[in-house]
Amino acid sequence: MRRGLPALLLALAPGLVATSTIAEDVPTSVLAIDDALFTKHTELSNAQKDSDTQQQVVETHEQQLSDTNKQAKKLDRSLAKAKSNLERDYNRMIDEPELDLTSSQEKYQNAWASVKQNQILRLNAEQALQEQQSILNQKKAIVAKLEEDITHLDHSKLRARADRLKSELRQSGTQNVSFTNVCSATMTIEQCDKQTVDLALQKSVNQFRTALVSKTSEETLIKQNLDKVSLNIHVLKHSTIESGFYDGKRYRTIMDVELDARPTEVTACTLLNLDAKFCFAPGQYSESTVKQKETAWVTLIVRSNQHNDRVVVNGVKYGSTPVEIMLPVGSHMVSVAKEGYSSFNQELKISSDHQLRAVLHENQNELKAGHVFADALANEGVAPNLVTFVPGTYLIGEHGSKQYHLDHAFAIGATPTTVNQFTRFIESTNYQTDAELTKVCTTITSSEITPIPDSYWRNPGFKQYANSPVVCVSQNDANAYTRWLSEQTGYRYRLPTEEEWEIAARAGAQTNYWWGDKFKPGEANTGWSGTPWSNTSTSPVSAFKPNSMGLYDMVGNVWEWTGDRRGMSKGGAWSFSPAMASSHERLFVAPSSASNYVGFRIIRDIN
Repeated sequence: MRRGLPALLLALAPGLVATSTIAEDVPTSVLAIDDALFTKHTELSNAQKDSDTQQQVVETHEQQLSDTNKQAKKLDRSLAKAKSNLERDYNRMIDEPELDLTSSQEKYQNAWASVKQNQILRLNAEQALQEQQSILNQKKAIVAKLEEDITHLDHSKLRARADRLKSELRQSGTQNVSFTNVCSATMTIEQCDKQTVDLALQKSVNQFRTALVSKTSEETLIKQNLDKVSLNIHVLKHSTIESGFYDGKRYRTIMDVELDARPTEVTACTLLNLDAKFCFAPGQYSESTVKQKETAWVTLIVRSNQHNDRVVVNGVKYGSTPVEIMLPVGSHMVSVAKEGYSSFNQELKISSDHQLRAVLHENQNELKAGHVFADALANEGVAPNLVTFVPGTYLIGEHGSKQYHLDHAFAIGATPTTVNQFTRFIESTNYQTDAELTKVCTTITSSEITPIPDSYWRNPGFKQYANSPVVCVSQNDANAYTRWLSEQTGYRYRLPTEEEWEIAARAGAQTNYWWGDKFKPGEANTGWSGTPWSNTSTSPVSAFKPNSMGLYDMVGNVWEWTGDRRGMSKGGAWSFSPAMASSHERLFVAPSSASNYVGFRIIRDIN
């Protein structure tokens, strides 16, 4: 007796379960994935053959059913004819009582029997076709599952290739380098030595880069794309083994240089011609991923339209234009200033030798909103960049429901105060923060305020960088920093009022965030916002777009102290919900307390 569909499904189930079980156990190395792919492709080939064979069986049964249906139509016509003949003979008996009906009756009975037999054959054929079609569907399901497994393995292989290259590139090492330099006759020995050291460091970076690439598993492909990325090579330290003139003209330096490669998350994918998403775990990729930075060494030439100006790059004074400076590839803050002229300030990203011409404009008496400038520090360098706001009527509060008249101009920090900026203050004053004195800096864990052992602004519980916003600082510490800036520049610096902060944050908008009422995932570093730093740490202060006034991080990253003596802070943070980053929200913290989600932004008075 033919088995019914439930029995067939039960018989096929073990094969389906086995396929699913295999698919769940995904290998992680490239070689293991290749082995798994070979096995899956073999299984797919066999499954496809089984499916094709079963397809032929189904087609045979379909043909048999079609033939039976055609035969049924013929038999129906024969039955109709036999019935008609029998009825005709019955009618003839009225006039011919002796007429023999035997022949007509037999033909009708035979035709009826044939029709009934055909009905049985059709029923059997339909059942057989249904069963074979069910078997075909199961075999096609196995093929589809294997194809899905292969696609999953293909994606896993791409991620495994990216992970392997990340591991191969994130290396540290030492390069022994010798460089011979012909110095200018006008240089002092110290200047000649410094220039030769800089050039030797550049050579060591190139040597280290070449060595890294030569040891990768896909060297040929990587070399084809190497000009598209940076390996972000850092010089950790260097020691001079030998230096000096050896023929009266040429100066030689022999050095040991320790270097470290820190490529960004997406570098491996660029080198391998892969979509950036394969450099992240599934579901973690975001378009707001930080762009990579180069760290080779190149020449920057700075010129301007004025004489007797002052050039400052990354806080280091280089005299008057024109100047020629050797710098690592990447972002550099270039400032050109002259008394009576608006300062030129630009964050310049360079990847090769570059010439920059700064155009200085004579100062006008009228102050305009959005003007960017930075004050010089007495002990060299420049204060943080500031953005100006002018008196006027502004809308603040929830949904911009409160009208506020600002009767004075002010300038506010373009970014939260960074680790690098705060370090300069600490090194200049030997100041100790409240967290260092009390040995307490707190964080949020499971919605509870929790102390972090041995934490302070240099070590807040996660890794910080020079351009990270400084945290684990109290309101007292922030005020100390502003007093130091005031002493260094001769201008009054302080913390913002709540109204000043909100005016700057809104940048003229009446919505919850400067871009609109709804939070946009990936646009700011808050908790649960879909960035690489969400619920983990602070982000670099320029990782996201500024508002229309050029201010960074007015949404999220860190809460920012105001001058409110109750300890009010504004702006939300990396560990708080996006709703708390709305411009009208507040957080009250004791002025002497320090947390790894609270930093500050400065205000400079403008008379």
